[in-house]
Amino acid sequence: AEELATLEALNSGKAYAETSTIDIPSAANTLRYYAGMTDKICGKTIPADPDHLCLTVREAGGVCGIIIPWNFPLQILCWKLSPCLACGNVAVVKPSEQTPLSAMRLAALAAEAGFPPGVFNVVNGRGASVGAPLALHPKVDKIAFTGSTGVGHMIMRYASERNLKRVSLELGGKSPNIVFADADFDQAVNAAFMGLFLNQGQCCCAGSRVYVEEAIYERFV
Repeated sequence: AEELATLEALNSGKAYAETSTIDIPSAANTLRYYAGMTDKICGKTIPADPDHLCLTVREAGGVCGIIIPWNFPLQILCWKLSPCLACGNVAVVKPSEQTPLSAMRLAALAAEAGFPPGVFNVVNGRGASVGAPLALHPKVDKIAFTGSTGVGHMIMRYASERNLKRVSLELGGKSPNIVFADADFDQAVNAAFMGLFLNQGQCCCAGSRVYVEEAIYERFV
């Protein structure tokens, strides 16, 4: 954990106090959670008339392309990689060209742990030279992307051109904090600051707007 926290601090420019208490523990907890889900993926037997058997069988989706950003490199990678592998898929990961170190180290640790070749792959490069070909490739079955809305539009278009890939997108937004007059005032003020300025505001769900009930508006502002 200390090694990864130090590497992530060097990788992203965050303080070690953040990577050691937020990024790495969250990544580890995600891996642990989905490791526990691997024996809990099952289909259903659906009631039907006596002459028929109706059931569902869950199967792996195939090759998953994972494109991650630079703000929480290892944490977001684990959010996407963990369920991908737990469901029997293989992954081709494109980390941000600005923060590739933790993804490369995690792949090395996976190889040391005995992952079969080809299960967890990392390809480095910029969006145009790696991300776009990954989204266009006919043998990639799913794309998971976190980043800007503009690139999300491009991913959707690329995914539809060759083989109608499944797509999951986590894009930027303008997330509001809503504060009512009966809220714990001091806690609400602190939460509004934290919601916007956590990780220097470089967060997909940063609370960049605040809606405050009129009765406490002046005091709050």
